[in-house]
Amino acid sequence: MMFRALDLVLTIAVAVAVGVLGALDVVGPAVTGGATLTTLGLLALSSLHGRSTLGALARSVTELGRTMSDRASADRLLAPSTSGVDLDLGTADDIRAVGVTLARTIRNHYAALQQRLDAGATVRIALIAPEAATIAEAARRSTIADSPAIFEHRLRPTLDLLEGLAQCAAAGPGRLQVRLLDFVPAFGLVAVDAETPHGQVRVDIYSHRCGTQEPTLPLYADRDARWFRHFVAEFDRVWAVGRPYEVADEQLSR
Repeated sequence: MMFRALDLVLTIAVAVAVGVLGALDVVGPAVTGGATLTTLGLLALSSLHGRSTLGALARSVTELGRTMSDRASADRLLAPSTSGVDLDLGTADDIRAVGVTLARTIRNHYAALQQRLDAGATVRIALIAPEAATIAEAARRSTIADSPAIFEHRLRPTLDLLEGLAQCAAAGPGRLQVRLLDFVPAFGLVAVDAETPHGQVRVDIYSHRCGTQEPTLPLYADRDARWFRHFVAEFDRVWAVGRPYEVADEQLSR
């Protein structure tokens, strides 16, 4: 770059010198004309080189961006699951959750769910049915087929909490819907205002080991449109095959 700058300075100096000498009639028109054409040629060559360099730089930046996108570290995409505790439900009007027992998720968000139901929000929850076959399948999936009681003990408190939320919803403008699944979902999910531009989703990727901390994938409607819509649609498909859960002879889904 230093040599290119020096060439440019020398070219300008020669052009000025020839111009002054021509104005003073020290050199003839032929010399002045030749020097002018030479200077213009050098300037054109310098401009062409600059454009070529700029084009190469643009291609390098594009390739670097593509490389960074293709090789993005999983640590930048995934984080340890917090069962959605990092989601702010304070202003949510639409809350959706699907999982195996959702024990930590419902417990962590119980107060916020109450508040949102009191404020008129719609809450939809899908989890496995408290039946022997489904609980046994959850245990097999976690490679503890001989300990299905673990999932039964996790599921019962969740259902008790949902009964409390059902009473809250019955007394207020909010709407609580709960559906039971006859299969074990392949992922856990909490979605907040999924139909809005500021919607958020947390997707927990289940492991085949009981007690292992799950990785979670945070998705945002305005940033991750493709996969955000994919997982929201997955929730809808799971929800569609669930069956309404009844508490105290009253359906929570109304």
